Amino acid sequence: MAVALCVVPGLGQLYNGQWRKALFFLLSTLFTIGPAVLLITLGEGWGHSLLDQHHLALFLLVAFGSVLLFLLLFVLGLFFWASAVTDARRTAAAQAEGGAEEAARTWFFRL
Repeated sequence: MAVALCVVPGLGQLYNGQWRKALFFLLSTLFTIGPAVLLITLGEGWGHSLLDQHHLALFLLVAFGSVLLFLLLFVLGLFFWASAVTDARRTAAAQAEGGAEEAARTWFFRL
């Protein structure tokens, strides 16, 4: 159940009774994926204005930088989201087995 609730990062941790972990995973996911999406959506308008003003070199520089920043933030956000799922599963299993020390540990996703 804790893994299924991780559709929203942090809900699995709330289900396991760990509100600090829940807040960490929710905020870390929001503050990485959110700005990444905003960067692409708001940057499109700015890019069009640069092209309309015939600033091609500046447009290419800004476009390349924003794509790299978007990829970095988006992948980092997906990492936090996957880590929330991993942590919820391992914590729920540790709580079921009675391992309080293992349940308190924060688990991060590993490739």
